[in-house]
Amino acid sequence: MTRPRPAIVVAVLSAIALIAGLAVIVSAGSGSSVASQGTRPAASSDTDQSDTAPQTSPESVDAPPVLPEGVRRLGDRVDATEIPLRDQSAIPRQITIPSLGVDAPVDIVGLIGDGKVEVPTDVLRTGWYQYSQVAGASTGSTVVVGHKDGVRQGAGAFYNLGDLQLGDRIVVTTEDGQRLRYEVVARESFDKEVVPLADLFSGAGPHRLTLITCGGPFDATTLGYTDNVVITAVAMSDRRGDT
Repeated sequence: MTRPRPAIVVAVLSAIALIAGLAVIVSAGSGSSVASQGTRPAASSDTDQSDTAPQTSPESVDAPPVLPEGVRRLGDRVDATEIPLRDQSAIPRQITIPSLGVDAPVDIVGLIGDGKVEVPTDVLRTGWYQYSQVAGASTGSTVVVGHKDGVRQGAGAFYNLGDLQLGDRIVVTTEDGQRLRYEVVARESFDKEVVPLADLFSGAGPHRLTLITCGGPFDATTLGYTDNVVITAVAMSDRRGDT
């Protein structure tokens, strides 16, 4: 089964944002790393991720063919009849994080030309990676990316994402108005060279919500943050959306 996969670290968000003039210009090393805690649900151990994970440094890999899960490659062509239809009603449209005061729209995003995951230009909006799972799926990761900040726009929707604590609630509102509740089970910080892309974007394993943004010190030489902050949350059995 072929899945689309980011060829570079998706949460090099401020570096991506810089192209559009969005980055906070501060002195190198002024940021702080986020202490990792909790346990992220792993993708199924019997699922081979070797064909979906970048094989070299994320920044040096060319963009891969972008094929939705379940699509078969037929030589240089793809049979459109093999593309599975997504449950449009379950597409995330709003994300609410009460403990951070976040209530942000969710746009649908894919990959831009150089293989980076697209991020909304407006730092107050977030993006659901359309080749990840829809909200409330039975398995796999629903990935939402967002900016930490922007040079002209200030703090972004995920500015304080690294402050989330285990047990904090996240509510995802879907296209059809359902409010699905998630509970934070892991907060992690990775150097961008070692982000576990295959696990974070995997369609296998228990269903989870994965939020990604920038973190760590700001490097004035590269004009980007050194780390990625990743929040993993799992669905709660009571999905009424109460916060």
